[in-house]
Amino acid sequence: MKNFFFLPVIIPALLMTACNSSEPAGEPAAVAAKGTYMGTMVVDQNDGTFYTQDSVNVVFTPTEAGKAEIKMLKVSFSSRMPVKLDMTVPDVTAAEISEGLSLSGDSIVPLAGIVPYPAYTITGLTGKATPQTLSFELMCGAYPLTFSGESLPSE
Repeated sequence: MKNFFFLPVIIPALLMTACNSSEPAGEPAAVAAKGTYMGTMVVDQNDGTFYTQDSVNVVFTPTEAGKAEIKMLKVSFSSRMPVKLDMTVPDVTAAEISEGLSLSGDSIVPLAGIVPYPAYTITGLTGKATPQTLSFELMCGAYPLTFSGESLPSE
């Protein structure tokens, strides 16, 4: 009879323990993919040649629910380009998928530094962001551009 007396106390305690797992919930994909990635950017020059820039740093930042920003640091898009600049692609659609985020966008005016650059409007952007990798392809004006990189350790 004594054993039955403790059942009303033990059963709720066991249920509460089972429901309160000590393992932390996984981070949302947007938070997990936020960071800096280093990789290779390739720009098709539309004349049969490709301009490749290695060790490009790209900062991927979720900005609001379902949106993100891609910022390419110190890039040039041609060997004839006299300076390197930071180019930001704002308002990228970032949809959660099982591996991370699926990226897409069309008709996005990029920023060169802080100046809008409508002559190089981004179209056909597709890509994927995970905590380990970032890859995307897009049209920058008339020029196809691809990037593929790996995440840098956070500081």
